Amino acid sequence: MNEFELIKRIFSQIQAANAPLTGIEKGIGDDAAVMALPAGSRLVSCIDTLVQGRHFNADWQQVNELAFAIGYKSVAVNVSDIAAMGATPHSILLALALPKQLANEKWLTEFAKGLFHACQLFGVALIGGDTTRSDNLVLSISAQGLLAADTPAVYRSGAQVGDKIYVSGTLGDASYALQHPDSTQGKELAHRLHMPTPRIALGAALAKLGATAMIDISDGLYQDIGHICQQSKIGMHIDVEKLPTSEPLATIDLSERLLCQLAGGDDYELAFTLPAHIEPPIGNTPVTCIGEVIALADGIEIDANRSIALHPTLYYQNQPITPTQHAPFATWPNLTGYQHFTG
Repeated sequence: MNEFELIKRIFSQIQAANAPLTGIEKGIGDDAAVMALPAGSRLVSCIDTLVQGRHFNADWQQVNELAFAIGYKSVAVNVSDIAAMGATPHSILLALALPKQLANEKWLTEFAKGLFHACQLFGVALIGGDTTRSDNLVLSISAQGLLAADTPAVYRSGAQVGDKIYVSGTLGDASYALQHPDSTQGKELAHRLHMPTPRIALGAALAKLGATAMIDISDGLYQDIGHICQQSKIGMHIDVEKLPTSEPLATIDLSERLLCQLAGGDDYELAFTLPAHIEPPIGNTPVTCIGEVIALADGIEIDANRSIALHPTLYYQNQPITPTQHAPFATWPNLTGYQHFTG
């Protein structure tokens, strides 16, 4: 049995143990999948790629130990993008570039278990994909979601002056766990790095409630909500003292904690804006108001032919954090967040 036959057997066995979703006319086994969409619904699509040595550890021992988590996370990060649009996840396609070191029954079985565990949790089906050989592990997943006819998609471009800015869950946990895996706090927070929870129900509720803009936090809060600033052509006032913090992370030095929360990434929480008169939904996922949408500073104008990088303005103890007034940081921090094309 060659490695491709091994992949097919393992995935077929594990997939068979999962209940199929309705609406899949043809899944794995043909040139393409066929889906029947509910009348009036719209298809929402995204794709995300995870590369060994950039998005997870390059060390082969670590990759072997984290097979289940890698399978799970490859699904979760895509589902988080679907949730950020206010849509309901539906299905995924998997492209797997597999190195020889991992083409064995033990690793593939654990990886497939993690992937299908995430599929079950988030209500999605694996409907097809492709496999090839590579020197390093590369995973690329395309996810599809559905928006009902009466549910508006939530874009990054709709934030309005006066809106309140919220985030879900807690921030900075995954970043700290990545940087300090052997510390007490890092061990406590490891699940936040390896097994993130996409906020599907919250995203769908916000779409129905009237959220004006939304994004999932993957590359760091400061960088990601900067995309809302840019596309909505607005400013933001963020109070860093209001950033939601887990109990383990609260024990960390303030400046280090804030760097994890503002620029660390891998949170997969939702950042969103709501009109001031609308209260966020009450559910299992806590949300925290961290600031408000403000008008652009005087003299700043953006038109179709002119691009200006817009970022939120950070405040600490009611004072703006600037290159000359950088408390609570010792020096002006690098808040650019995760950079996919550096190194």
